[in-house]
Amino acid sequence: MKMKALYALLPFMLVSSACSAEALSDKVNAYFDAQKAVEHQHSKKSDVTNLLMLLTPDATFEHPRFNAILSKEEYKAGLLSYLGQYTKCDIQVTNIIEGLNAVTVEYLHPCIDQQGNTNEKENKQKLVTLFEFSGEKIKRIRHYF
Repeated sequence: MKMKALYALLPFMLVSSACSAEALSDKVNAYFDAQKAVEHQHSKKSDVTNLLMLLTPDATFEHPRFNAILSKEEYKAGLLSYLGQYTKCDIQVTNIIEGLNAVTVEYLHPCIDQQGNTNEKENKQKLVTLFEFSGEKIKRIRHYF
């Protein structure tokens, strides 16, 4: 009898733990805004901290092409190493696919380095990233490019 009650409540439990697709897309947009702040000529350590606040404590950053899986602390170290390398970077979203606790984004990521140089080939390359969520925070970022 108790199991039947549990099964009856299961759909409500699943819905209450998942954010709406629109809310998750808003979180991805907040992440991209924070990323642009990190990739700017006047970026500071606090910009990295602001970006990392969008992630769960056990979040991972993954790049399957390079067989790379970074912890949040390793990702932080990588972000800090980029501070001041760019004059400006932009993120131009071209497509969003929203799913249950996940958002996949196709985008362009043009950058200008401190010397004013751009890499036209890289700036025109379409990038694809999957964001997986736990509650309202990003749990996994996977780059597919």
